[in-house]
Amino acid sequence: MAKDLAEQLARLGHKSELLVTRFATLRRRNEELVQELEELRATLRARDAQIERLQLEREHLRVSAAVAATPEDVRRARTLVSELVRDIDLCIADLTRDI
Repeated sequence: MAKDLAEQLARLGHKSELLVTRFATLRRRNEELVQELEELRATLRARDAQIERLQLEREHLRVSAAVAATPEDVRRARTLVSELVRDIDLCIADLTRDI
């Protein structure tokens, strides 16, 4: 009986040591995972900020593209300016003739 008790105590001691070892291993793994989680959260926050900045930039580009002059607009504007300059030259010529 004493022998059985000693064997049971030895097995119990061995199992206790095994549990302590597993607990320490799991605790270290948990700390590693918590650290990894914090790093991933920081990365996610940085990506979210980058996405928001890029979406804002995209919106600015979309608006600027909508108001940007097309080559046809530029041609019409140059034609209009040329006509106005000719009209001004004619007016100046008329005024200098009358003097």
